[in-house]
Amino acid sequence: MAEQSSSSAAPHFVTDMTGPLHRLAQALGVQPEYRSAEGETVQIPDRTLAAVLTALGARCETRAQVEDGLRALDDARFARPLPAFAHQFAGDSARIPFTLPEGERFGLSLMTESGTRVPLTEVGPVTETRTVMTEGAPVLRQVRTVAIPADLPLGEHTITLTSGHRADTMPFIVAPRTVPTVEDVTAAAMAASDSHRRPWGITVQLYSLRSRISWGTGDFGDLRDLMAISAEQGADFVLINPIHAQAPVPPVENSPYLPSSRQAIDPIYIRIEDVPEAAYIDTDQRLAIQSLARRWGKPAITAEPIDRDRIIADKIAALELLYKVPVGAARRAKFRRFVERAPQGMRDWAVFNAIYRHASSGGAKAKRAAKSLQKDSARSGKDTVRILATGVAWPQEMTGPRAEAVREFEAEHAGDIEFWMWTQFIAAEQLRRAQRTARELGMRIGLVTDLAVGVSAGGADSWTLEEFLATDATVGAPADFYNQQGQDWSQPPWHPRRLADAGYAPLRDLFRTAFTGAGGIRIDHIMGLFRLWWVPRGNAPKDGAYVSYDSEAILAVLALEAHRAGVLVIGEDLGTVGPGVRDRLTKLGVLGTSVLWFEQTESGLTDPRDYRSLSLATLNTHDMHPTAGYLNLADIELSEELGLLDSDPREVYTGERTQRQDVLKTVAEAGDLEPTDTMVGTIEDVWPVTVGLHAYLARTAAQLVGIALADVVGETRAQNKPGTSEEYPNWTLPLTDGTGAPVVLDDLDGGDRLPVIARIMNASAHAVAADRPAAPATMDEERPVGPEPAAVAESGTRPSDAATTAPDTEDDDER
Repeated sequence: MAEQSSSSAAPHFVTDMTGPLHRLAQALGVQPEYRSAEGETVQIPDRTLAAVLTALGARCETRAQVEDGLRALDDARFARPLPAFAHQFAGDSARIPFTLPEGERFGLSLMTESGTRVPLTEVGPVTETRTVMTEGAPVLRQVRTVAIPADLPLGEHTITLTSGHRADTMPFIVAPRTVPTVEDVTAAAMAASDSHRRPWGITVQLYSLRSRISWGTGDFGDLRDLMAISAEQGADFVLINPIHAQAPVPPVENSPYLPSSRQAIDPIYIRIEDVPEAAYIDTDQRLAIQSLARRWGKPAITAEPIDRDRIIADKIAALELLYKVPVGAARRAKFRRFVERAPQGMRDWAVFNAIYRHASSGGAKAKRAAKSLQKDSARSGKDTVRILATGVAWPQEMTGPRAEAVREFEAEHAGDIEFWMWTQFIAAEQLRRAQRTARELGMRIGLVTDLAVGVSAGGADSWTLEEFLATDATVGAPADFYNQQGQDWSQPPWHPRRLADAGYAPLRDLFRTAFTGAGGIRIDHIMGLFRLWWVPRGNAPKDGAYVSYDSEAILAVLALEAHRAGVLVIGEDLGTVGPGVRDRLTKLGVLGTSVLWFEQTESGLTDPRDYRSLSLATLNTHDMHPTAGYLNLADIELSEELGLLDSDPREVYTGERTQRQDVLKTVAEAGDLEPTDTMVGTIEDVWPVTVGLHAYLARTAAQLVGIALADVVGETRAQNKPGTSEEYPNWTLPLTDGTGAPVVLDDLDGGDRLPVIARIMNASAHAVAADRPAAPATMDEERPVGPEPAAVAESGTRPSDAATTAPDTEDDDER
């Protein structure tokens, strides 16, 4: 049983609270127990449950408060005429509850997103009644349900309930039964000769892959070139790290998985020289930009950690010069169209950045004022001062994006806000250009982006979306063998009810931005769409609880947006996975993640033929050492050096060496390795072993195979070491080879290693695809018998119709 920390944030409770507390927890989706990664049932202490419920907004200090909360939740069901949100999948017929006073006349209708009105007439009998107080008088309210037609088109619709002198509305979406499959996405770009070829691709931390002309970090120009190099070898995709936006000025967060905003793209990845306005700058502007670029030339290409603070400062300076360049009517019109179609979250991000930068320009005086405010706040016992990473205080009157002070700021600083929107216009252009290049050169999927679990507590989304977040808790993971104290990722979680009350619009906008210019998306910790581990403020990471979300509603939003964008979806489903999660994702057509070293059965390494078909198979993850380091126990050596081993180091070395040697022996028995290449910890030439492991991986039944570029070049260092912060240069290491020398993109073209892996992948892809059944049975086993509903074919939202994803741009150079 998990132990509760002695946190003052969690009051003490007596045992007679347990029953009501558990009922309230169940009503609000807080799980009083969970099954650990080791298969044990872990009970959550009452005090921890209460702390999580408090973070959800419930009052739990006394039994009376808990019981009052239960009654209020029950009464709320009868007070609301319509639910906040509802959905159905194509071919289904949902029944939507609605509540009205006894005897009141009513009418129900649905308006499709294309403007067609559909009367809703199939109303059921009264199922529940309750007397509730309305404006001081008791009113008997009745619950009925209405059936939604099964042949509705896909899309975002609106249900209207009219009664008396009022009209209530609710969003209602119809989603496809599956996200686009690998076959769906590849079919449009598939030549006849490719019809049975299993797609494979390159995985890379984009920032780590530099060229001789990029400014200290990999950018979208490097991405385009990498896609061209990979396409020539037969690859069908390139999977990159999250490219979400970080802070607008230094210091910036290094982890791409802890962004300021998932509603925008980080301008640090923009290739300055590829911005169309660069062709029209004057001499002074050109000299200024060239001066900035020279700082990042050949002498700066070393194996030292990437300096994001300097890079973002220089890139923003260059982008501001380009933003001021006069452009023609066509270019202005395209930018205006982009801004008009941009999601609200992106526009709010631009406002946040302008305020952040303005506040941070105050220098030492502003920092002293911030410290004084912080002291006053601490003395008063109120944590109301928001201190930015720059050391200054966020303007207290700017409480949210709709505050009056914010509106006044917008009017006074419209140009500053427009600049940040322009950076998104440019970023989207460059991403789409990279994707077009990939498709033109034969890639059938192209770019696969990555969606982080959450955002920084001090970033843009935590301000712009604060009403939809639970700010008194953070997301993490429960204790397990590898992290015995649990994990705290310092990210505020979505508030389940507030997100539902918003019709999941913030999540929809997030998906649309993430799908920009992509053929696929990887969702980190996809289990978070079902439940998240909440750590109440003041508690240790292990002292939390799982909070459930309406996963069916979230999956419907995901399926509709993925369908509109025409992207396949890969879920990172490693670690503790809730019951039924993988089955549900499989039925939705979401690919899982299969890592060779983790694919084990009781009898040893999983046979390649027994891999999940609906998965992306890889040798490792970004949290592991690359193969060259992993084979020689570099990860264990680093853990010992950093004091991260809880057990006797000798036992850990012995256990890991034995386990990894057993894997290599199995690969050798399969004919992919020489028996002499299995001595983990003492392998001098790791390249033949790396090739052999890829040969084994290539024979798996997985529909996609990912090849880490770090493995191809012989990198030994890990990009991230879980459990560390300042102790290790996480997320900052440039790509190097086995000798520690920096690898630049220019040298990959014509290199001899990638073609070796490519030949293995291309040869095996045909063999595996030829043996694979047409489609996994689980994807369609629950679909209605008979023809596909006509609404799906006539919905007007085919995968090629991506108009509703992040706003379109072109990279034509109209002035």
